Amino acid sequence: MYIKYPHSLRRNLKLLATGMACIIGSFLVGIQTAGDVQPVSLIQAGGAPFVGDVDGSGAIDMSDVLIILEVAQGYRSATTDQLKADPNQDGQLTVDDAIGILSTLSVQ
Repeated sequence: MYIKYPHSLRRNLKLLATGMACIIGSFLVGIQTAGDVQPVSLIQAGGAPFVGDVDGSGAIDMSDVLIILEVAQGYRSATTDQLKADPNQDGQLTVDDAIGILSTLSVQ
């Protein structure tokens, strides 16, 4: 015996079956890839840069001034960590940054 369902009921059942297949497929893909992700702590990633410490040594010294001057004169390109450690936080390493560090070092 064949029961004829209304068109909207068949369409809704197909939509429900497709939705469930998508959800189950997404869940299975998510479980397979979730094991591949390893959390990275801030220490492992290099930590937050110290403002003015362009070379990452943990202290502001003459090597920071030299690196800033090399970047300002175009002898080297600044890395993202060096730009984050920009002394005046304007996003650029300039001669003004080097002068600011030199004046700070001369007071100490």
